[in-house]
Amino acid sequence: MNSGAAGRIRRAVHFFGSGVLDQILLSAASFLAGFVLIRFTDDVAYGQYVLASSAILLFLSAQGAWLSGPAGVMAPKKDPEQRRLMLGSLGASQKRFLRRVTIALLLVPAGAFLLRIVTGMVAAATAATIVACWISLERGWMRSLLLIYQRPMDVLRADVVYVVVLSIGIGVVSQIHYAAGPWAIGALISASWAGEIAARRKTDPNLRWEAAAAKPFWHELRELGFWSVVGAVTYWLFAQSYNYVLATRLDLKAVTDVNATRLVLMPVFVFTIGFNNLLTPVTANWLASSGVTRMMRRLAVLTVAVLAGDLMYFAVMWPLRHWLISDLMRKSIDDQDRLLFLWACVAVIFLLREVLQAALFAMRRVRSMAWLMAISAVVSLTLMWVGINWWGAAATLIGQVAGECVNLAGLAWLLRAHIRELAVSGSPSVLI
Repeated sequence: MNSGAAGRIRRAVHFFGSGVLDQILLSAASFLAGFVLIRFTDDVAYGQYVLASSAILLFLSAQGAWLSGPAGVMAPKKDPEQRRLMLGSLGASQKRFLRRVTIALLLVPAGAFLLRIVTGMVAAATAATIVACWISLERGWMRSLLLIYQRPMDVLRADVVYVVVLSIGIGVVSQIHYAAGPWAIGALISASWAGEIAARRKTDPNLRWEAAAAKPFWHELRELGFWSVVGAVTYWLFAQSYNYVLATRLDLKAVTDVNATRLVLMPVFVFTIGFNNLLTPVTANWLASSGVTRMMRRLAVLTVAVLAGDLMYFAVMWPLRHWLISDLMRKSIDDQDRLLFLWACVAVIFLLREVLQAALFAMRRVRSMAWLMAISAVVSLTLMWVGINWWGAAATLIGQVAGECVNLAGLAWLLRAHIRELAVSGSPSVLI
């Protein structure tokens, strides 16, 4: 192996290793927050926290699809000065938009409380969730900027600040016996705000934060962004909306049971999410520099490595599952073994799906993925809604697995078809 290849391998290991370490940190904080709330507060408080977290994930997914993902694909193709103008102006434009929307949305829970449509507790939790979504989006964009510039260690440093503040906040909430749900969401707000400031200090000081200059760049991102955000929001409908299905059809205890079993599998999601967070910018760079064939080989090697780690954890976790849930969490979960098995299936399919999706996104096959996601969501939500009468809370995960399998098969077909098109056309991107 020549020195150039060895250097590329070291950089790749460092880059993805930093991402996995960062996700370990974030997931450990998420596990700690969930564990403390499950053990020291009631199901209502934890349920409100989970619903708020799901809402944040929805908006972060939309942001990644509409803004961060397309910007990560477009940025490497621009010269440094144009890149600074694009990223800075898009960030400034987003900030101005989010402030206006947040103020308008806060009027809704305030009005509902004054008209006695909802209780003060529900209004407080809703208002806190709106603010948490706003601050999380600001932090999400700062993290995206650092990843676009391939500075995962700076992302890690900023996330350390986030984790410290969140841990302190949840520790305080565990001692509060009134309105623990809104206070827990307040801890998310504080942590996201601190993390956003820390990440901003690490970004390129020469970024041109000029909101007025953003319009041409929004037009440039629209081709990828529109269909990408449709796909992301549609995916959220069957990947995260299960919490709202459970809260609507059953109760907040069902929300707690399903999410408590997910906590047991948190290390699996650590490796998977840490790997996936870096896929889009890295895959786009690999496609531009090395072509489709080498890009797919590198993705395959990384996927096998992450999957092997996931399977090793499953083998260790399963014999310890009763101790983890009954003794450590002090929870009694209905149908816990089936829920654990289904979460394991979701984690494996999620890993494979993200790899195929990153490759297709780099090839700009976004519209096809959006239609495929819609079909998958219909399958998933139908099974969730109808199956809950037969399978109870497990129906939400059965629906997820079914939808993910449909999506995975479709993505594999799309990728194979596109690579064949490139090969028939004699595109040099296949041959590099």
